[in-house]
Amino acid sequence: MKIVDCLPNMSMMYLKRIVNSILKDDITKGDEERHREQISQNEAELFSDERIRKVLDLESYTRSQRILTEGILNGLLMNSEMACPEDKLFKFVQKFEQDVIDEAKSEDAFKFSDPKAVEIYETVLEIALEDDHVSVDEFRMLERLRVKLGITRREHRLLEAKLGKFPQPNNELHNSNFFSDVAKYLQAIGILFCCNKMEGGAVLVLPEEIAPNVKSILGFEMKPDSQKLMHEALSTDQLRSALKYMNMPLSGSKTERSERLLIAGCKPSEILSSLRNEELAELCKKLKGVKISGTKSERIDNIIQYYDGLTVKKIKNAEDPRAIWYEYLVELAHRDNQNLYSQNLIRHDRDMESGFEKGTRYLFEKKLGFPLIEMPGTEHSDGGVSFPNGELLLWDNKGKESVYEFPKAHFDQFKNTFANL
Repeated sequence: MKIVDCLPNMSMMYLKRIVNSILKDDITKGDEERHREQISQNEAELFSDERIRKVLDLESYTRSQRILTEGILNGLLMNSEMACPEDKLFKFVQKFEQDVIDEAKSEDAFKFSDPKAVEIYETVLEIALEDDHVSVDEFRMLERLRVKLGITRREHRLLEAKLGKFPQPNNELHNSNFFSDVAKYLQAIGILFCCNKMEGGAVLVLPEEIAPNVKSILGFEMKPDSQKLMHEALSTDQLRSALKYMNMPLSGSKTERSERLLIAGCKPSEILSSLRNEELAELCKKLKGVKISGTKSERIDNIIQYYDGLTVKKIKNAEDPRAIWYEYLVELAHRDNQNLYSQNLIRHDRDMESGFEKGTRYLFEKKLGFPLIEMPGTEHSDGGVSFPNGELLLWDNKGKESVYEFPKAHFDQFKNTFANL
C-alpha cells in the first residue's frame, strides 16, 4: 500500500502518531482531515533516506529491541502486500525466533559454514554478550568482523541462539507486550502505519515508499521464493560458480546446489557477483522489462529489483489445476506480464485469457459453491451461475492494463447468452 492509500483507513490516534513523527510539537495539528492533509504535504520527508536512517538507527537500539524490530520489518517485507494484522505478525515473529533456536541445536546448523571463521566469530561474540548488552562500539566492531570473516546474518543469529542469547537471555521469546511496544514505536517514528479502518480489520503497513530504505538498512534483497525463481534462471554451472565463490561444497544436482545456497543464507547479490558481466547481461535479456546495459553492479541491482517485485503465491489446492489461476486472478486481470511470464505460468499473451477464465470458474464453483451453468453454442459469456430465486449471474473475463470500457460487442455477448439459455 502507498501512503495515500493508508490515510483514509486510519483514525485520529494513528494519524497523530505519523504527524508527530514529522512535525514539531508547536505546529497546530487539527482534526483527522487536517492530519491527513499534513501527512500528504510532508510525504517526501516521510520517506527521505536521511530521516529513515536517523530514526531507524539500529546501532543505538538495545539488543532485544533491535532483534524484534528486524523481525517485525522482515515479517512485513516477506508479505507481498507489506501489510499484516498485528496478531498474525506477532505469531510470525515468534515462529521465526523459535525456528532460529531450534536450528541452532541441529547438528547441521553450520554444515556449509567455514569452521575457522565461525570459531573466531563465536569467541568474540560470546565476550561481547557476557553482560547481555551490546554497546554501539561493540555492535560496529561485530558488524565489521562479521563482514570480514564472511559470516552471514543467519550464522550470527544461530551463534547467538547457541550461546543462549537469542532473541533474549536464556533464549526467551519476545512476548506480546514487548511486540506491541516496538510496533507502536515504529509507528511513532513514522516507519509503520496502522490502518485500523480497513474492511477486514486493522493491519500494520510498511508503505511502499518507505520500504526501499528499510530494505537497505536491513540488507533485505528478496523473499526466499523469489530467490528460488532467480536460481531457476541460472544454469547448473552458474550455481556451481556461486558455491565456489562462497567457499561451499560444489557437488550435487541443480536443485541440491540451489537449496545449499538458500540454507546457507547466501544473498542474491553475492550469488550474482560470482557471474561474469556478460552472463549478467544474458540474464537481463531473459527478464521482461529489465535494462540490459550498465555496469556489473547496475545489472545486479536490476536483476534483484526484478525478482523482488514478483508476487509468488502458495497453491492451496494442488489437485485442481485451476487453483493456480485462482491464486493469480489479480495479476491476470491486470495483465501483469512480469509476474506471469517469469514464473512460467504463461507462454503467450493468449494464455492470460484462458487462465483468467479458469480462475474465475474455480472461484464460483469451488470457493463460493455454485454449480456452473452449461453454455450452449459459441457466442456466450465466459460463465454463469443461477440462484435459488431464479436469478442468473453471468460474467465475462476482460483483462486490461488500463480502465475497462464496456463496448457494444461485449454487451451483445450477454444478450446472446440469455437468448440461448
